[in-house]
Amino acid sequence: MRPFAVALLIFAAVPGAHAGEQTETAAKDFITLCTNCHGVSGTGDGPMAKSLRHKVSDLTRISARNGGVFPEDHVFETIAGLSMPDAHGNREMPVWGDLFVTAEIGASTKLEDAMKASDHAAQRIVGLVRYIEQMQVKP
Repeated sequence: MRPFAVALLIFAAVPGAHAGEQTETAAKDFITLCTNCHGVSGTGDGPMAKSLRHKVSDLTRISARNGGVFPEDHVFETIAGLSMPDAHGNREMPVWGDLFVTAEIGASTKLEDAMKASDHAAQRIVGLVRYIEQMQVKP
C-alpha cells in the first residue's frame, strides 16, 4: 500500500481526528515549519530561501509540474523524509517525519509510544499534504 494511503487510513482510524482540527494543525505547521523557506504564499520566497544551495520549490505549482495531477504520495514522502534523490546529496529540507515522531515520543522507549508517535506524525504530514494541495494554482 502507498505511504499516503496508509497515512490516510491511520488518520481515519484515530479517535478524535477531525478534519477541522487537522486543517488548523496543518496551517500552524505550515506557518511554523515551512514559511521560512517556502514563504507564506508557498512560492519559494521565504526569508531563508536565498541562503540555501538549491532553489526552494514553488509549492503552488506542484500539480502544474506534474501534468495537472497533485502527487500526494510524493509530497507525503518528501515531507516525511522517505524520498530523497541520491543526486541531490545532503537534504537541505528537514525531515519533518523524524522531528514529529521525536517531539511526540520524547524519551520514552515503549513500543506503544513509538507506534502512537508514528501515527501522530503521519496525521500531521497528511494535514500538510492537504494544505499544500489547496495551494495549487488552478489553470
